Amino acid sequence: MYRLRKKIKGFTLVESIIAIGMASALIILVMKLSSAIRGDVVKGTVDLQNLQDARLVINSLRRDFTCAMPYYDSSDKQEDIDSVRNNPVLYTETYTDSNKKSKPIIIHKHHLNFVKPAHDSSGNLNLEEITYVFDGINKTLIRHSSISGDKHFKGMDNIEFGLYYHPLETDIPMLLVSMIIRTTESGETKTLPLTTTMCSSIVNKDIVNLDWNSSKKN
Repeated sequence: MYRLRKKIKGFTLVESIIAIGMASALIILVMKLSSAIRGDVVKGTVDLQNLQDARLVINSLRRDFTCAMPYYDSSDKQEDIDSVRNNPVLYTETYTDSNKKSKPIIIHKHHLNFVKPAHDSSGNLNLEEITYVFDGINKTLIRHSSISGDKHFKGMDNIEFGLYYHPLETDIPMLLVSMIIRTTESGETKTLPLTTTMCSSIVNKDIVNLDWNSSKKN
């Protein structure tokens, strides 16, 4: 009589090697996935910080430019004042006119200049002169106020200003703001362009209100 051999259950050497290999591959995959997620979180934090910096710049520009107006000097001739009122916003590389004190809102590629109504520290209503200048070397936008002094905005690679007219509102000049935010993380450089427009409510009313703007009367 033959004895029945018992079947011995277990893993062979080949099966063990395959199982160890699959487990190792799974561990490596999980580690790479965790590293990628951590990297994305870090990059996302940097991007959010830069977006916060851009938001501060845009909010400051919008608060100022909403009240922006040309400067009218009563000592100038009426035709000179009307000339500025007819062209209240000017885009130019340079603006020099020593004979006239009245001047429009000036937009340059990296420079803004205008006045706006504001209260000083004593509560008196005055005209506040505002300038924005972008320092390309230090990557800083500098806001200068004749009342409150300087304020510096960082976090952008570049910022440019332009003059824009919407096709549906061809008479209303608008400030075009184009920003580039650049971040570098783990050797990878990313850029984020942002563009927005804003208009002066004072200039807008002056253009459409013929009773106020005598130079536009027929």
